[in-house]
Amino acid sequence: MVTSRSVWLAMGDNTIAPKLVEPARAHSKLVLEHVEKDTCPERRQAIRSEIGRLKAERELLLASSFHQEVVK
Repeated sequence: MVTSRSVWLAMGDNTIAPKLVEPARAHSKLVLEHVEKDTCPERRQAIRSEIGRLKAERELLLASSFHQEVVK
C-alpha cells in the first residue's frame, strides 16, 4: 500500500520527485475545472476518469520505486 510516508520519501529522491510533480499539477488543474459551476456533467465524468488514471499512475510509480504491492 502506498502511504503518505512513501510520497514524502519519493519527494526526497531526485529521480522520482519530478515524475510525481507533473501529474500532481495536472490533478490540481483538473480539480479546479471540475468545481467550476459551468462545467458540464459529461466533462466532469471525463475529469473524474482522468484523475483516476493519474492516481493509478502515481500508485504504480511509488510501488515500483519502493517495491511495494499496489492495493486497490
